[in-house]
Amino acid sequence: MKNPSANLVMGLIVKSLREGLGMSRYALAKLAGVDYSWLRRFENGKSGIRVETLILLAKGLKIPAGTITNAIEKALGDPDRWLAEYEKKSSAD
Repeated sequence: MKNPSANLVMGLIVKSLREGLGMSRYALAKLAGVDYSWLRRFENGKSGIRVETLILLAKGLKIPAGTITNAIEKALGDPDRWLAEYEKKSSAD
């Protein structure tokens, strides 16, 4: 996807799932077999993702890949609204 907000939404979804499990970025990168610096860029919306890599992240998180793809599909229905809600929730925490 070339839409910067889409990349940001996808990265933030993975980040929130990772943080919800109490997992560090380093631990996820190691478990998923991906580069730590790529994962940091991805979670910050500065890199896209391939399906194969998404599956590796899901395995590292020990969740079905469908959990991530369903969240992405829902969020990308209206990415600007999703981002606004995410930021509102993040500032409340």
